[in-house]
Amino acid sequence: MLHRLVERHLDDLLESFRDPDNPESSIPAFVEKEFRAYLTCGRPEFGFIKLRCEKCQHVHPLPFSCKGRAICPSCATRRMEDTATHLVDHVLPDVPLRQWVLSPPFELRGILAARGEVLSKMVRIFVDEIFKQMRAWAQSQGIKIAQCGAVTFLQRFTRSLTVHPHLHVIVLDGVFTKADDESEPEFHRCPPPTPRDLMELLRNVFLRMERFLRRQGFVGPKTDEMDEADLTPIDRWYESAQREPSLLTPTKVPRSASSGVQLGGFSVHAAVTVPAGDKKRRYELCRYVARPLLAEDQLCEAEDGRIALTMRRKTKSGQSVVLLEPLRLLRRLAWLIPPPRQHQVRFHGVLAPAAQWRSLIVPPPPFKLQLAFPLDNIRPESTAYRTPWAQLIARVYDINAERCPKCGGHVRPVGAVTDPDEARRFLNAFGRTIRARGPPLQLSLPFLRKSA
Repeated sequence: MLHRLVERHLDDLLESFRDPDNPESSIPAFVEKEFRAYLTCGRPEFGFIKLRCEKCQHVHPLPFSCKGRAICPSCATRRMEDTATHLVDHVLPDVPLRQWVLSPPFELRGILAARGEVLSKMVRIFVDEIFKQMRAWAQSQGIKIAQCGAVTFLQRFTRSLTVHPHLHVIVLDGVFTKADDESEPEFHRCPPPTPRDLMELLRNVFLRMERFLRRQGFVGPKTDEMDEADLTPIDRWYESAQREPSLLTPTKVPRSASSGVQLGGFSVHAAVTVPAGDKKRRYELCRYVARPLLAEDQLCEAEDGRIALTMRRKTKSGQSVVLLEPLRLLRRLAWLIPPPRQHQVRFHGVLAPAAQWRSLIVPPPPFKLQLAFPLDNIRPESTAYRTPWAQLIARVYDINAERCPKCGGHVRPVGAVTDPDEARRFLNAFGRTIRARGPPLQLSLPFLRKSA
C-alpha cells in the first residue's frame, strides 16, 4: 500500500511544500531522492543482478534494493536485522545491559531535527552523565580506573509518525577495570539507578543543554530578535513539521513512578534490562532500538479514502488508530527522513572504534578451521565482517537469494544490468512480465517487555 501511495501522490507531495512567495521552500533534495529511490526498490525493470545457477545454468534477475534509511519498510527491516546481528555477534560483550531513553521537550524538537550539531551535543551530554554516575559508584567501591561502554540509537519518530528526535542508549550495566597492563579486563556490575540518581542525571543534562543552547543563541534575549532571514531552508522545513497536529486524543492520566522522571520537559527512563547469557533478549533489544519507523501491516485504507495507521502500542487514552489523508501521511514520512551524513548509531567508551580496550572486550571472532590442502569441492566460508545482503533477505523474507528457484543449486552473480531499456529487453526475452509492484511485505516487529 505504501508503495502505491508514494507512486500516486509523490507529485502532490512535492507541490505541497512549494511556496510561490519563497523560492527556497521546496522539499529538500535528500528527501525527494529517497522517495524516488523507494519507487524503484525491488522492481527488476529498473536494474538487477544476473544470477546464474551452477547446476542447471538457469539465469534469473535479482532486483536492486534502494537501501533507504527511513521510508522503505523492506530495506529498513533488513538494516535492522544487520545492525542487531552485528551488535550481538561482534560488539556487545556477554554482560548485563540496560536501556536508557532520553526524551527532549517539545520546544527542542525542531532544533534537534534540523541541527545535527545540537543533536550530537545532546548525545554526548547524556552518555557522559550516565558514565559519570557509573564511575562515581566504582570509585566508592575502591575502583580507581573504570571504563564504560554504550551504543546510542537516534530515533526521530513517535508512534503516530510525528517528528520527535530522542535517544535510546544500550549501556553495559557496569564498568570494566584492569589490575595491570597484562591482565584481562574484569567486569563489575553497577546497582540499578534509583529515582534520585535519575533526577540528578536529568538535572545535569538540563543545565548543560541550557548552557549550550544559550552559547549558540537558541535560548536567551537574542532569540526574540531572530527573524525569518536568520533561518536556513532546512530550519524552515522542520519548523513546518512542528505545526503538524498529532491527531491523538489528549489524556489526563498521570504518569506512573515506574515510567521515569521528568524535569524541564526532559524525561529519562532506565527500566529495561537484559541479563548476561540471554542472547535471545539481547537480540530483541537491539532489534527494538534499531526498528524502522513503519511496517506495511500498520497501514490500511478506510472507507472514506483515508489511511488508517495502526499504532504499535495504544496511548494512555486507549487510542490505537490514527486516520490520515494520503498526502498528510506522506508529509509525515518526509519529515522523518534523516539528513545525509548523520550517523543514526554511535559507539561510546570501550565500544568506540578506537578504544584501547575494545579488542579485549568485544566478542572474539568465531574459530575457523584452516585446511593445509584446500579441496576443490569445499567452498571457503565468507570472511565478511557484516552479514551479506542476500542473507539478510533470507532472514526477513522467505526468499533464498543464494539458491536457484528451479533446482535449488547454488547461484553466483555473473553481471549487472543498470540500463532500464536493457533490463526490459532481458526480461521480455526470458518471458518475465514487468508489473508495477513494490517490495514484499516486511515481518511484524515484536516489542521488548520491561524486565521485572
